[in-house]
Amino acid sequence: MIRNNASQKIDNSTRNYIYTGYLTAIFGGVLGLVIGWDIMKKKKTLYTGEKVFSYSLMDRQHGARILILAGICFILLLTLAIIALDA
Repeated sequence: MIRNNASQKIDNSTRNYIYTGYLTAIFGGVLGLVIGWDIMKKKKTLYTGEKVFSYSLMDRQHGARILILAGICFILLLTLAIIALDA
């Protein structure tokens, strides 16, 4: 039972991390790029020395979407800021 609670806490924290990534990506923040990259690429070393991804495949796919969304929103906001400065 303790093990189930521990795994639920990990899922909730990962879910919150993904939600934060989407939120910061929508607002065009660089933090969205960092979170997306972190979710996609973060690895951990097992006690056997083997390196594995820290997040599941589904979470890594969310990381890729966050990274793309953050990049698009960042470029869009940067373009709007440049246009506003020219006007």
